[in-house]
Amino acid sequence: MSFLPFTRPTIDEATIQGVADVLRSGWLASGPRVQEFEAALSAYFGGRTVRAMTSATEALEIALRVCGVGPATR
Repeated sequence: MSFLPFTRPTIDEATIQGVADVLRSGWLASGPRVQEFEAALSAYFGGRTVRAMTSATEALEIALRVCGVGPATR
């Protein structure tokens, strides 16, 4: 079995500073940087609505609701 090679990530000072700025702001899961990210991603996808989620569980729950899947009934 072959594995993906692991390499050391390249993280520059601007990235480190950006992370530090977000941590200091108190806005970890929402806030202005998330709004900037959503706007940039929306523009990349031609203006489609984009929402960032804080977890895969949250994203799956939203996806199921959008598809009309609700609680199981017995």
